Amino acid sequence: MAAIILGLLVASCGDGSLGLAEYNEQGTALAAVMEGRIAALDAAWDSETATVDDVRMYWDQRIDAYETGLEGFRGLKPSGEVAELHRTGMDLFTNLVEAESAVADRVASFETVTTPEQWWATAEGAAVRAAEEDIYSVCLVFQATYDATVKRIVVSDVPWIPSEMKEVVQVDIGCETVRRGT
Repeated sequence: MAAIILGLLVASCGDGSLGLAEYNEQGTALAAVMEGRIAALDAAWDSETATVDDVRMYWDQRIDAYETGLEGFRGLKPSGEVAELHRTGMDLFTNLVEAESAVADRVASFETVTTPEQWWATAEGAAVRAAEEDIYSVCLVFQATYDATVKRIVVSDVPWIPSEMKEVVQVDIGCETVRRGT
């Protein structure tokens, strides 16, 4: 999921100083840290018998990973041509973090240990799935934005064309992995 969010944000540079490739590099690093934290939490969860306090701690740490990632993405100052897409990407990621936080609040209210299947079967879990579907829908647009930069390769050696109009970034942001379970 984090890689997709990164792809959405990276594909949508706007009004800053980082070029698309630099933004991609820095955003990828932020996403890798966030994704690594969440993967470590999931692995630890899978390897132990949890208590109610363990469940709450898992969700606190998961939300902290998302919020730290969100703040990092907000700190990036990209330049470029698709500022509106960047804002959309940030809005979608914010919605996802809010939906995950609602699941965390719901899970924290349970008095017995619950499983991931139970977490996602709640109305709050459905909201996370809806946020992921929104991200998927827009992800396809962002991928097209990246793909369009490949066409610039034909002008990459033309000296009078501004560098931001010649920048080519080839990446597959993996839109299909947005959907839970894929």
